[in-house]
Amino acid sequence: MFGFQSSKQKFPGFGLIHNWVKRSIFWELPYWKTNLFRHNLDVMNIEKNVFENIFNIVMDVKGKTKDNVKARMDITLFFHHKIMELVFDGSRVANPKASFALEKNAQLLIYQYLKSLRFPDGHASNISRLVNWRNADYME
Repeated sequence: MFGFQSSKQKFPGFGLIHNWVKRSIFWELPYWKTNLFRHNLDVMNIEKNVFENIFNIVMDVKGKTKDNVKARMDITLFFHHKIMELVFDGSRVANPKASFALEKNAQLLIYQYLKSLRFPDGHASNISRLVNWRNADYME
């Protein structure tokens, strides 16, 4: 049999019909229990999460980027990109700036653009409120 086995499992047909033991995180969403088509994915949240991850990586937001030491070690191990690998300087480990991360002046231009955006009432949130472009390491 495949899958995780323990004495706590009481799933009927486990190992015969299916091998699922993990309950989906979608059940934690408040509306999921009343959702008629559970096989449909929540597109709005998926788009938001994908956008935030790409934005944080490109803008090199400290603490929110997926470009960390573990990812760089995986690049060294699996992909062999010398430009992206960690640099060991004696007792320090340096993480070179990624080629896909924007420079500070380009980040400032994007923050200034976001600060200047105006939308009609009810069509979008006031994104200019969230931008702190003078301290361009993060969005509040």
